[in-house]
Amino acid sequence: MPCLEISMPRVDAETKEKLSDALTKVFDESTKFGAEIFGIRYHEYDIGQSASGGTVWDGRSGRPYLHMLLYIPRIDRATKQMLVEKFSQAFVQVIGKENWVPVIHICEHPYDNVGVEGKLLSDQYDACAKSKFYYDVGDEG
Repeated sequence: MPCLEISMPRVDAETKEKLSDALTKVFDESTKFGAEIFGIRYHEYDIGQSASGGTVWDGRSGRPYLHMLLYIPRIDRATKQMLVEKFSQAFVQVIGKENWVPVIHICEHPYDNVGVEGKLLSDQYDACAKSKFYYDVGDEG
């Protein structure tokens, strides 16, 4: 189901709790999916273990490598725009550093490309099997 992987510098447990809560609220309010199926995984690193523009981040200057990868069934453009904006705002607000805005990649997939509890979602739930993935390409003539 939908999940978010975040690469960022190491932070304390309280910050991760606040960030998890804020990002889950954004997801729940911005999509048709419920908060209970949304997962987050943190990939944290220490100072000196990331680089941007060929410069290793020293923890004092510049911006560290910040990346979010959202795995999700197909969503419309307006929802993508909302998620990118609100995920970024929530991240900056919780972390407290205005220049720490993550790059966000959205990896969409059809339900028959996801396995949960030993079955494809399209086999597990009838509604998923009937869900469309690809946009219709009309004759624009």
